[in-house]
Amino acid sequence: MVNLMRQVYFLIVFVMLVACKPKAPENVYTAGEADFSSFTAIGDGHTGGYMDDALYRDGQENSLGTLLQRQLTLVGASDVSVPWMETGNIGVNWNGQARLLLGYKTDCLNNTSLSPLRLSPQGELSSLSTSAYNPSSKFSNFGVPGLRTIDLVSFLLGNLNFVNYNPFFARLSKDQFNFPGSGSFSTYQENVFDGGYPSFCSIYLGIEDVLPFAKSGATSNPMSPVAGLPGIGFEESLGQLCQQLHAQNVKAVIATIPNVSEWPFFNTIPYNGLKLDEDKAASLNQIYNPLGFSFVVGDNPFMIADPNAGMFGVRPALPGEKILLSAPLDSVRCYQMGSVFPFRNEFVLTLDELNEIQTRIDQFNAIIRQKAVAYGFALVEAQNFYNKLPSGFAYNGVTLSAKFVSGGVFSLDGIHLNPRGNALLANEFIKSINHSFKSNIPLINALMFNAVLFP
Repeated sequence: MVNLMRQVYFLIVFVMLVACKPKAPENVYTAGEADFSSFTAIGDGHTGGYMDDALYRDGQENSLGTLLQRQLTLVGASDVSVPWMETGNIGVNWNGQARLLLGYKTDCLNNTSLSPLRLSPQGELSSLSTSAYNPSSKFSNFGVPGLRTIDLVSFLLGNLNFVNYNPFFARLSKDQFNFPGSGSFSTYQENVFDGGYPSFCSIYLGIEDVLPFAKSGATSNPMSPVAGLPGIGFEESLGQLCQQLHAQNVKAVIATIPNVSEWPFFNTIPYNGLKLDEDKAASLNQIYNPLGFSFVVGDNPFMIADPNAGMFGVRPALPGEKILLSAPLDSVRCYQMGSVFPFRNEFVLTLDELNEIQTRIDQFNAIIRQKAVAYGFALVEAQNFYNKLPSGFAYNGVTLSAKFVSGGVFSLDGIHLNPRGNALLANEFIKSINHSFKSNIPLINALMFNAVLFP
């Protein structure tokens, strides 16, 4: 009986101990040494949600700036405020065109395959002639497509008569008295800080200081100079912004510029993508053998125009040189572009041009790193993220890469990230913020966001 009493006693004690076991604490997210109560994202279209070669509502909702701020709301940031586009998601680009989507296209050989297509014959032009400015609601995402670092203090950026007029900036400018733009004289920086300074900023600038030059095949849109006064040179333009933030005790995270020439726009068409059968190889040899060039059955380098290539200014593309996605593929398939008729300069980046672009990016990045150290900003080495993409990497069991359309990271323009890619890049910003400011901000599950949607 005594033993039975002891067993009952120990059983009661055991049950009480188990019942009193404390519950595991829920995740506690902290801001650390930063104040996120007022957040502003500063940048170009990569921050603002430009993707699929247009600015449209879904892109804005899944932009780098918006995704980052939504995560920061867990540690005190206010709700997202964006100069929204129309809800129809047609979008608009610099040429007034609608966004791209994946659909079926029949080429000049009557072969049908998946290809990026325009959603509509015309984009949402009304969005570029209707002001999005709201004096009662300060924007938190100031990502403006096409914004260069040297544009930050330009008082003509929203002026219709200015050669560098930017309609995506004009639509959110506080100058409404003569919209769309002929009377707008406020600068980007004035608009960002209109109504007061934020407590925290993200800064992702510099891509547009080099990208238009690269997209043109190094034929137009010169890269921003390194030196010069604010509005002329990259260093002083970025420096003025950083000094202004620092003087107001604004903490920030700033990112370096990735190597844009590694993106799908520059790497989808291989330099040696000229596939020849015996007859076509023989025909080209008749044309080019006198110039010292020969062709074989199978893969061959495309022929490109190069003013430095001797008397005739043509030569085969070299390993590492880029054929741009802007090249008209039907002309390649059916009208002998890239073979009998060499690719024109605007469709090619030569090794010398690639070196020129990379040198300028390296110069800009050295300045960005110096500013981050000088002003105590968190630093995101953006290229560390992009470095993983060419060979692909596993993320939560899914392989992601830089492959055009199917890689899961880039949108259909081959330059801007898709929603999933933006979530992945936002995580790099969050990691840097957590490290620099002792924050505890959770990462985003990027698989919750779409990649390219297939029909």
